[in-house]
Amino acid sequence: MFVHGSKRKVSQLTITLFRFSLFLFAIVGLGLFLLGCLYLSLDEFMPYHAEALQKEWGALDANSQGLILGLLKGFGSGACISGFAILFMIASSIRKTPRPFTVLLPLTAVGYSALLCYATFTVYVRTPGNPPLLLTVALFAAGVLASLTLAISQRNSTTY
Repeated sequence: MFVHGSKRKVSQLTITLFRFSLFLFAIVGLGLFLLGCLYLSLDEFMPYHAEALQKEWGALDANSQGLILGLLKGFGSGACISGFAILFMIASSIRKTPRPFTVLLPLTAVGYSALLCYATFTVYVRTPGNPPLLLTVALFAAGVLASLTLAISQRNSTTY
């Protein structure tokens, strides 16, 4: 395989690493997008939120319910748009050169999943709730691994 606009041959390892990084980014992007859609569709909090607050949804006054729903929708919006942006950058990188996204793709995937891990860990440590900590750590780890493999695959490539 040759690099676009160049006579230089790209190694099979470089191509494999690049494809693997896009696959991992796709897992992160799809995971964030689906989590975002889930949280945007909620009309009350999740069971682990009830555990964390030690109250059922119906026991909260209307103001507290409105505040919590607003926070959940805010999280859902951020996760949904981050996931969509990651998936868009992957699709663009497959069709064209990934150069414009070599910084933005890892930053979005690792950045948002790191903040999500921090928020989930905070709930895990400070409340009796049982949030999906393993899922958020897995998304973060996949984002870091994807970023590393993308960086390695682009190291010897000038215009891949």
